Amino acid sequence: MNEQIQLARRYVRMVWPHRWSALALSLVICLTGWIYVYYLPNVYEVRAKIFVDTQSMLRPLLKGLAIDTNALTNTANLMQRTLLTRPNIEEVARKADLDLEAKTDRDFELLVDSLGKRIKLTGTSRDNIYEIAFEDTRIDRAKRVVDELLNRFLESALGSTRKDTAATQRFLDEQIQEYEKRLVEAEERLKEFKQRNVGRMPGSGNTYFEDLEQARQRLKLAELEMREAQNRGDVLRRQLEGEEPVLGIMGEDLNFNMPTSSQYDSRITKLEEQLDQLKLHYTEKHPDVVGIKEQIELLQQRREEELAEIAANPVYQADIGAPADPLQGSVYQEMNLAMAQADAEVAALGARVEQYRKDVEALERAVDTMPEIEAEMKRLDRDYGLNKTQYEELLKRREAARLSEEADSQADDIKLKVIEPPRIPLAPIGPNRVQFLSMVLIAALGAGAALAVLLSQINPRFYSSEELKEVAQLPLLGSVSLVFSRRQQTERRMELAMFAVVLVGLFSMYGTLVALDSMQVDLNAKLLNLIGKAT
Repeated sequence: MNEQIQLARRYVRMVWPHRWSALALSLVICLTGWIYVYYLPNVYEVRAKIFVDTQSMLRPLLKGLAIDTNALTNTANLMQRTLLTRPNIEEVARKADLDLEAKTDRDFELLVDSLGKRIKLTGTSRDNIYEIAFEDTRIDRAKRVVDELLNRFLESALGSTRKDTAATQRFLDEQIQEYEKRLVEAEERLKEFKQRNVGRMPGSGNTYFEDLEQARQRLKLAELEMREAQNRGDVLRRQLEGEEPVLGIMGEDLNFNMPTSSQYDSRITKLEEQLDQLKLHYTEKHPDVVGIKEQIELLQQRREEELAEIAANPVYQADIGAPADPLQGSVYQEMNLAMAQADAEVAALGARVEQYRKDVEALERAVDTMPEIEAEMKRLDRDYGLNKTQYEELLKRREAARLSEEADSQADDIKLKVIEPPRIPLAPIGPNRVQFLSMVLIAALGAGAALAVLLSQINPRFYSSEELKEVAQLPLLGSVSLVFSRRQQTERRMELAMFAVVLVGLFSMYGTLVALDSMQVDLNAKLLNLIGKAT
């Protein structure tokens, strides 16, 4: 701590001989800086406050039915869009006669740039109170600018809703006409495509490969039924020829073997197996699952009918041979009739198999064209669906816009109230002269101290024996003190008193200027008046 004190005393001794030079420089800087601070023009701010009333009884009633045209609920964005565009600022500058001060186009561009930077737009959407503020060195010019900004905002805001609604109506009408044209063209393309591909269109809800697989399944089922009918006819034929027994004989009496199986059992079993396999991959509503269930129900019905018919007319005889009695003759007739029915069924199933085979072959031959037709069909359906959806959505929006326009014409739900009109301020808001005065004083004192240090370095001196001993690195034998006479002491005291008076005067001048500024004394106007008289 002692070392720091000694260092501070050393610096004070160094600059003390140059105190008048430092004070003189500080005085010059303070006087010049303070005069310049008061030469700066006063800055005045003009404000205007607007209240946006967006309450309306129709608005909640039409919620969800009409378009929300209440654009002023986000008034800050609307004000920026309306007021801060460059063409609008140029128009404000012309209306406020600011363009008269610009001599060239470049001066006018700089004026517009400065004007846009000084416009302040503030507010909150919670209470819907917004403020327009502008700063300028001239009161009348600041008020003219705020007046023009306020007028332009009111004119733009009151008419923006209806203008936007009308523009929306026109746009929707144009888009509806365009999409109606597209929709008609899509319908015409779809109709022409269907006409060109009659007979080759895919089944409803199925793709080409699904139709092909179903055709193959129908062919397999028909072939199975035809083989079963052929086998049944062969069995009847062999029984008539005596190759197989018709009825077993037990002892002396004739007992009838009641039938427990039918020709449809194997087909039903196979279909049930297929149904089990399909259920592993598809749901109960799949077309293949539903089709096989219907076939199983049909075969089970036929099986029950056949078993009931056989049970009602049992065949009993020892073996096939010539009919020995009328009972055997009736049995032969029934067997011949059954064989004829089996042959007829084989013929019918053969025609069905042939037709199914032709269908499968036709689908297989179309393996290169059908997927393309199917893809083209899907594309046309997709284009038609998109156009139709967009067309219907535009119709809904146009109706909503029409309802909104009628609601706006019935009730004025947007009200603008100027709650604080622009007025001439009584006092300037700037510049902050107290702050500038303090900054000038600190800078002047610092410059004076720097000058004193610089002069001490230019003409260095030793102010103590310790400094001399430290620099010379030699033994110090002694020192001679300076003794002032009475006259010299008096002069020294007067010089110190004068220095103190000047220094105190400097700070007193600073305090006086601060006090005058706090009392709102307009020294700027007096200084400008004085300069004007001098020139």
